[in-house]
Amino acid sequence: MANLEKICKKIRLAILKTSFETQACHIGSALSCVEILVTLYWKILKKNDVFIFGKASGASALYCVLAERGIIKKSKVNEYLKKYPLASTEVKGVVHSVGSIGHAFPVAVGMAFGDRKRNVYVLLGDADVQEGTFYESLLFAKQHKLFNLHIIVDRNRLQACDYTENILGITDSLLALSLIFPFISVNTIKGKGVDFMENDFTWHYKNLDKETYETAILSVSK
Repeated sequence: MANLEKICKKIRLAILKTSFETQACHIGSALSCVEILVTLYWKILKKNDVFIFGKASGASALYCVLAERGIIKKSKVNEYLKKYPLASTEVKGVVHSVGSIGHAFPVAVGMAFGDRKRNVYVLLGDADVQEGTFYESLLFAKQHKLFNLHIIVDRNRLQACDYTENILGITDSLLALSLIFPFISVNTIKGKGVDFMENDFTWHYKNLDKETYETAILSVSK
């Protein structure tokens, strides 16, 4: 059986390496969803399941996981991240290209509705649930009893510019979600594994220089 903790550490190191080498940002977002992705790809997803990655800015995490699973070549990760800093279907294994928050969920709902025999998993950032399209799609999912739809929320409590609570009452949004349709909310830490990044929303856009890269590697490696 795979040691998921070791795989998570390996993925985190890969995220830091590719982010430094390509000077990509969104590092905090990528680090927060590592455990979720590793659990999905190593324990849950089956051959005919569909996974939609809604956390557009965490693309480096998805690419590194796809590479570790052998779906894409590890040697191509830097190229993909530089060319497609938000998850893109130009990369093998990515089902839906994403950008603006809230747009992946309606696609997941449509795919679950289109084929009820397959399981559709969708990973969202907690800011996604602030969007109007999210609620419209959620009501549709309830109306049509789409129990093959599995919603996972990466609950790191931060978005690009601040805590989600300071942008829009995310707690109320999640409460409403729980009353409408079943979902899994995973408490995560933005920037997890890197001491100086954890719970700091400024690492949504910052890049690593040589010094911060070496410090981050040591933090994850310990």
